Amino acid sequence: MTDDAWSPPDVHARFTVHDDATANWLIKKIVECRNYAKRCDDWCAREKNRARRDEEFFLFKYGPQLREYARQKITERNNRCKSVNLPAGTVGFRRENAKLVVDDDDLVLAWAKEHAPELVTIVEKVSKSALNEHVESTGEMPDRGAHMEPECERFFVK
Repeated sequence: MTDDAWSPPDVHARFTVHDDATANWLIKKIVECRNYAKRCDDWCAREKNRARRDEEFFLFKYGPQLREYARQKITERNNRCKSVNLPAGTVGFRRENAKLVVDDDDLVLAWAKEHAPELVTIVEKVSKSALNEHVESTGEMPDRGAHMEPECERFFVK
């Protein structure tokens, strides 16, 4: 049996788990797949951060120039449209309506409680860990909305 990550389809069709060596090989492949996925996720997160930093740099360094270029091109066309289409993308201007931006949730919540209490909502939820402790210590279970799954064996690969 080969240790390659990929083997021809006919090998996969003929493969069976029948002894310690084949079971070990399969577990190794499954763990390798998980580790590879984790490495891909980590790499992707680093690349996304790098791309965001690069974008911020280009917008900070050249954004004002690009904005002025767009204004000039739009003016040259007698303001017929508010954007400039180029092969790599589009730049332009879009009117946005006024909008409320909350800078400090706690301050706004205090204001709302005093001036407009109907704006305040209270979120209730059950603490799953506290419920587990309650059931374990008292044996009392909610009579609806929950159930106890019996002890069982769950297959895993680590």
